[in-house]
Amino acid sequence: MPLTKTNKEEIIQTTLTVFRRNGYYKTSMSDLATACGLQKGSFYHYFASKEVLMAEVLKSVKSYLDYAVFSISKETGISTRDKMEKMLLKLGKTLLSQEGGCIVGNTTLEVAGQSVIFKETLKGIFDSWKEAMKTIFMEEYPETTSSRLAEQSIMEFEGAVMFSQLYETDQYLKDVFVRTLSKMK
Repeated sequence: MPLTKTNKEEIIQTTLTVFRRNGYYKTSMSDLATACGLQKGSFYHYFASKEVLMAEVLKSVKSYLDYAVFSISKETGISTRDKMEKMLLKLGKTLLSQEGGCIVGNTTLEVAGQSVIFKETLKGIFDSWKEAMKTIFMEEYPETTSSRLAEQSIMEFEGAVMFSQLYETDQYLKDVFVRTLSKMK
């Protein structure tokens, strides 16, 4: 296999797709190197281990979500309901529109009982999501209620993702989307 000229950002984007499709533990360094057009040995030039690479992949996902999705919660000049709808649609498109489903939810389930360096990044993604939803809910509810609604909505969305994958229908996601929007006045 000829060596491909690449950089860390290209590797992160390519391997995100592989991790999303195969999961963390079922993906080997050989799989990742092949997907990037690199020999396994040269892959280590960029990342010392699969764990370090996954940490960078998830940091990239978090940065994107914070910038392009969760920031919608702070937009002005748009109704609360429209803000929530816009954010949830963009979140769904970002996390669910590709083969393999939600990289955040899937990876969380896969490593929940493990000690991995990227566990805090996963928590950070969920914390940012919760804070964004709480910010929107706080336009209509007290802070304590908003925090609870945000947590419940996220748990329901992640459950709907699992059911949608298991039963091969997106109806669960559509239903939770409608239920979440119905909480907006």
